[in-house]
Amino acid sequence: MAPLRLATIGTSMITDQLLKALPYVEGVTFAGAYSRSSQKAKDYSRSHGASAWWDSLDELAQDPQVDAVYIASPNICHFEQAMQMVEAGKHVLVEKPLCSTLVEAEKLFAAAKAKGVCCMEAMRLAHDPAYEAIYQALPKLGTIRRARFAYGKYSSRYDLVLEGTQTNIFDPALATGALMDLGVYPINALVLLFGEPDDLMAFADTVDVTGNDDLIDICGSAIFDYPSMIGEVSYSKATDDLLPTQIEGEKGTMLIHEMSSPSKVEIVYRDGAKEELSWRQRKNPTTHEVSNLEFELQDFVNAAAGELDLARFTGNTLVSLGIMDTIRLREGIVFPHDEEE
Repeated sequence: MAPLRLATIGTSMITDQLLKALPYVEGVTFAGAYSRSSQKAKDYSRSHGASAWWDSLDELAQDPQVDAVYIASPNICHFEQAMQMVEAGKHVLVEKPLCSTLVEAEKLFAAAKAKGVCCMEAMRLAHDPAYEAIYQALPKLGTIRRARFAYGKYSSRYDLVLEGTQTNIFDPALATGALMDLGVYPINALVLLFGEPDDLMAFADTVDVTGNDDLIDICGSAIFDYPSMIGEVSYSKATDDLLPTQIEGEKGTMLIHEMSSPSKVEIVYRDGAKEELSWRQRKNPTTHEVSNLEFELQDFVNAAAGELDLARFTGNTLVSLGIMDTIRLREGIVFPHDEEE
């Protein structure tokens, strides 16, 4: 079977990381990059070994030499760009969050199904074998009573916020902010392992980036109610969170180091005994941060070839986006597409 010809929209660091992992994925080749700047698209494509490039989304969508598109543009652009590619019959791998709202995601998945193409959110942890090992080991903890997932990483762009300068990373007009950038990880992890909660409470620290009550979050926390368990999620772009994720059961506690790309997972039992989990490791010798993009991309390629059912991942994306909608709107964080729905 011919390899999947993958083009990219976006030339940021995350696109670089995906392309570093690509040579270690079977059945895919890099077709070229899109940018509004023709020179930038050309330079980026050539620097990653491709001879084609595009400065027109219409031309990219209609190019018969492209089978699939990875979309890593600003969040607010995901839905429109992905829909255009899907309508043209191309598979789409869309950087997290898939869309800025649940309604957009539902429309996009429905369109992909109608066209017979794959649509997948690039949520790296959902495809990491570490999380399958974590899921399989949960019964060892006994009855689970509490799960705490956190992702906090100080953003250099937050310095601009403190100076009173507007920046894309904290801008409701672009559907950004701490929840959409970092909170999406712990929420997806919680849903992946424990499913949809019965209820939630959420709190966020927000700033008015324009002086016109355009609120955006810099950090936040949420508490989730499950039948026999409490889930906790925290996220921040104004502080660093240095603690491992914890899943606490009556027989032991699981510690997950580096939640979005686990480097170590261990269980500490009540008697003090410790057990370290193992799982299938990456092939590529790149940095640990890049490593699980290999698994994400391989699943996408396999799905495009008809060898993998994405239903579980689709469900995880939809539940997570619904939770994120609820958190945002309760805290008064409104995105442009909220007003259109």
